[in-house]
Amino acid sequence: MSHYVPDRPGPDRSLRRRTDRLLTVVGWVVVALAVLTVVSAGVAAASAYRDGRGPSRPVRVSYVDQAGRARVGQVSVTGLAAGTSVRIQVDGDGRVGTEPPTRGDAVFSAVSAGVAVVLLGVVLLGMAWYGARCAVTARNHAAWERQWRLVEPQWSGRGTAAP
Repeated sequence: MSHYVPDRPGPDRSLRRRTDRLLTVVGWVVVALAVLTVVSAGVAAASAYRDGRGPSRPVRVSYVDQAGRARVGQVSVTGLAAGTSVRIQVDGDGRVGTEPPTRGDAVFSAVSAGVAVVLLGVVLLGMAWYGARCAVTARNHAAWERQWRLVEPQWSGRGTAAP
């Protein structure tokens, strides 16, 4: 007893229900956004490696020059509390700057930025996919309930007149 049911995949395995097609589209959008997330993670990692330290703010520093005179200058620092010692560099013209980050610090910053972007992307895209699956499943269950209410009386014999 084979008959055609329009809500089921056909012999060619095509997706016939609108919910199946919707979920396929959502899946492809999630895949595209996942690729974009990986690219964004690479960009964030490259930027963090290049910067080596992240956002900074200017602060006043006092130091003693080679001649033994006390000097005051301004450098940009990242995330330090007031009164924290900072290693600075003074060039031949008396300009001050912070010590550049080590290669290890720069690599750590790059890896941290890349991992943070990927983890955030995985969480957000996973939640979007889960939400879409829940919505589609709820819609499918409601459709199956409606169809069963129509078919069950005939299938069980309750809907036919007794002879």
